[in-house]
Amino acid sequence: MKIFLVLSILFCVSFNSFAYGGERFIPLELFTGGEIRNDTEIKFTKANLVFGDKKRKKITGPEDWEHPNTGEKLKVYKRTRKGKSDLKTQLFTITNDGQCIGRVWDSRRGGRVIKNGCKFPLGVWKEGETRTFLGSSGGKPRKIELKILKLGKKQKDSVKFNWKLYDGSGKLMDNFPLVEFVIKKTNELVEGLDSIEVICALVIL
Repeated sequence: MKIFLVLSILFCVSFNSFAYGGERFIPLELFTGGEIRNDTEIKFTKANLVFGDKKRKKITGPEDWEHPNTGEKLKVYKRTRKGKSDLKTQLFTITNDGQCIGRVWDSRRGGRVIKNGCKFPLGVWKEGETRTFLGSSGGKPRKIELKILKLGKKQKDSVKFNWKLYDGSGKLMDNFPLVEFVIKKTNELVEGLDSIEVICALVIL
């Protein structure tokens, strides 16, 4: 009886460790480059970061933005990239009930509004987990599929995932087989952030 009880306890411990071992909270600051906290609350914290090749990309915020179609007022982050002839701008906010940060506006192709965008996972995810999100871009239906490839264990660990975009008929439009977001320490100050830089293996802009 005692042996059975010990084995039962060991099984429960092992099962719980397996079930939750690949689960992690992904903070918003891993996307914005802000200071990562130890809590598990998604907040609109300050961002002011210059990054990328030749330091042509920048993310700032949060700032207030009024939706041009609905009049809804949202908190957004502004992400810009200097091109050869113009400045490309995207606005991001927390979407899909806190599961993502995604675009609400994109200046490219004459400018368009995005509904339920998802560019980066937020909150609690499991390694190997896949989620789909239905939305639209410029009024055209879109489906996004995001699969976590590698989570890491700590709040500052990199996140690797696969990101796919489908049109309304289910045709694959974009497939980023590996997107990696990682915060690393550097020896320079980046726009007021103390020695933090965001490195993206594949940039969404």
